[in-house]
Order: sequence, then structure tokens, then C-alpha cells
Amino acid sequence: VSPAQRDEFIEYQVQKTFENYAGSGKGVIKCPNTNCKWAFEPENPREQFCVVCRLCHHEFCSLCNDQYHYRTDCQQLAEITQQWYFWCNTERGHYLERKAREDATYAARLKEFQRQQRENRTRNAGLQKRYHGLLADEKYKEKNCRLCPHCNRVVQHMGGCSSMVCGQDFHGGNNQSGCGQNFTWESAKKYVPTTDRNPEDVMPDFHNPRNKLVVHDVTCDACHKTVRGIRFDCIHCPLLTYCEDCEQKHTLLHSNQNEQAGSRQHVFRLIMTPDTA
Repeated sequence: VSPAQRDEFIEYQVQKTFENYAGSGKGVIKCPNTNCKWAFEPENPREQFCVVCRLCHHEFCSLCNDQYHYRTDCQQLAEITQQWYFWCNTERGHYLERKAREDATYAARLKEFQRQQRENRTRNAGLQKRYHGLLADEKYKEKNCRLCPHCNRVVQHMGGCSSMVCGQDFHGGNNQSGCGQNFTWESAKKYVPTTDRNPEDVMPDFHNPRNKLVVHDVTCDACHKTVRGIRFDCIHCPLLTYCEDCEQKHTLLHSNQNEQAGSRQHVFRLIMTPDTA
């Protein structure tokens, strides 16, 4: 089969999927890769799960189409990304300097942090770009989007009457991922954005974390010891956790590995109290 015949068959199958979907009240998930036409009908279009495209192998979230995020709701993704950006950009250094004045055991970690400043700046440049893109996206969604009352996906009103179908124009066409349910624009909740804030607003527990906290059932994937103090949990890996002692070195290694693989940087969630674990 020639590439042209293969592409023609794929386009036909995708079109048939959307024809079956249009007006049926069923949901469909479409690969967000603009160069890919793959789509499928999920058993539950309201469920969050990791989707791997069968054509281009792009991995994404079934609900928000973003890089898949484990143990994290779509609505939490922006704030967790914001926290990680602040930590890598300024707050890790501030934290280690403060702790080194209080506890001599932090002095070695502070020296390691200072030694790796060049590599950190390279990573932070990528994070900064991602963070500013996130803020721009949040502002756009605040102005133009709402949430589907049925599946909580972000939806946009493109004009005309207020009748909506999640995932397509009301009278058909412009097919995207959606649950296929009907609603009105007025009935949909307004999108509440994550805004540009200061680190102390985003990380209220940061300046006085419970560093004596011991998470007895969680071990660090680098040193294999019980996690004490702040816990660093990668939201883009099925299971990857680092402790305070190891996060500086190993999150940087993880970032470099993703860059070499041509993947987006991974974001780590900072867990500072038992309530946020």
C-alpha cells in the first residue's frame, strides 16, 4: 500500500468516525497533533485517561489534550506548572540559602545548586517559555471559553445561537474532542484562569514547610530512602518521586533526558504537607 493510499484510507476512517458521532450524542477524542487525523470513540468521553495516538504516537490527556498528567486534574495543571517554574527559577535557591543558615547539612546542597547554575539556567529558559505560554493561554480561555456542563472540557462559542454541542459546531462540522452532549452557552460555567502571581501567593506553605514530615509509605526513586520534608512528584510519569536531598540533581537529569528524547519538559508537584499528598 502506497503512503498516499494509506493516508486516503485514514482520512476515510476518521470521516466515518465523525459522521457516526455527529448528532448522536456520542463522544469522540481526536489527536491534537495538527499533522495527524486520528480519532476514536471512547467508552466514556467524560473520563480522564492517557491517550496514545495509534498513528503518530503522540501522548495526551483525554480531556484537555495537553501532555498527560498523572494524579492531577486538568484544572490543577496550570497552578502546579506555576509552582514548579517558581521553584526552579528563584525559590530553590532562596530555600537552600535560608536552610543552610539554620542547618549545616544544607550547605552541601547549596554548593551543588550553585555549581549547577549554568545547567539550571538552560532548563529555566525552557520553563519560562512554557510558563509564559501558559499565562497567555489562560488569559485567552478566560475571555473566550467556558466549561462543558457534562464533561468539564474547555469549550468556545464561535458565534450564532447559544445552543452548543461539546466537540463540534451545533449544526455539524469543526469536529474536535468532546463528549457530544447538548447544552447552552449560558448554562456553562465561566473558565476561571490561573493568573500571574507572586511565589508566596502560589506556594502558601513554602516559607514554613513541615520539614520534619516523614511520608513512611513513600521512598525516593534516587536514594531509595523514606521521603522526609518536601516531596517532588513528577506529574507526567506514572511513578517518579524524589526527596529534598535528590531533587536538584535528578530533576535536572530527568529534564536533560526528556530534551534529548525530543520530549517536553516534565513538571514536578511540590508536596509540602500531608493534606496535599
